[in-house]
Amino acid sequence: MKILSVTTATNHLSVALNDGLTVISEKNEEDQRNHSEHLDPMIAEILRENDLALADIDRFAVAIGPGSYTGLRIGITTIKMFGSILNKEVVGISTLAALAKGAKNDGLIITALDARNDNYFAGGYFKQGEKLTEVIPDGHYHLDRLIEVIKTYIDEQKLEVITVVGTGVQDKAEVFADLPVTVSFGSQSENEIHAGFIGKLAMNEVPVDPDVLLPRYLRRTQAEVDWHKRTGKPFGQDSDYVEEV
Repeated sequence: MKILSVTTATNHLSVALNDGLTVISEKNEEDQRNHSEHLDPMIAEILRENDLALADIDRFAVAIGPGSYTGLRIGITTIKMFGSILNKEVVGISTLAALAKGAKNDGLIITALDARNDNYFAGGYFKQGEKLTEVIPDGHYHLDRLIEVIKTYIDEQKLEVITVVGTGVQDKAEVFADLPVTVSFGSQSENEIHAGFIGKLAMNEVPVDPDVLLPRYLRRTQAEVDWHKRTGKPFGQDSDYVEEV
C-alpha cells in the first residue's frame, strides 16, 4: 500500500512516501513558517522522484493535532481535498502518537508540545518495538498536572525509566528530574514530527470519509472562549458558533 503522509502541525514541515511500513522517501523543512507555500511543491517533488502521480497513492495520512491552529488546517485541508477529488482513503493521526512512534527507546514515552506559560499538549504512550499503546490521554496539561499524571502512571506500573520527547521539555529538565525514575530526553530528530512515522501508524488505522476528517486542537481558540462567555452556550462539534460569528 502506497501511503502519502504530511504534517504541518508545528514549525517542522514533513512529507513522506511509505510502501506499507517501509518509508520510501521523506522530506523535511524546519522553521520556515510558510507551510502553505512549501507543502504542495514538496509533495510534487517526492512524487516526481518516485515516478508517481497522486492517483497512484492508495491512502493519504495527516497529523490532525494537537498543534498550530493554522498549521493543522493547511495539512488537513490538503489531504481532505486529495481524498475527496481522487476518491482515496484518508487517515488522521495524533501528532503526539507520531512523536512517540519516532522515539528510539521502548517503554513509556511522554510526548509534549510547548503550549506556552508552562502548558503543554501532551500524552503518554507505551512503546514495544513497532507496537504503540496510548496510556496517558492526549490533552492540554499544565506542567504541574502533567507531572502528577506521569508520576501516578509510574507508580502504578513500577517503572524505572521514561523517555520525554517534544518541544519545550528539556527547558524543564529540573522538574522532570523530580520524578522517581531515570528520565532521558529525545534527540533533535526525535523531538520533531516525521511524516514517515505518520505513514507507519496510518497503515493499521481505519480510513474515514474526507468530509469528517477534523483537527484535534485539544484547546479552544480565544474566539471560541469569548463566544461562550458572551452567549453562555456550550461549544461542540455541532455548535452554531461559526454561523453566529
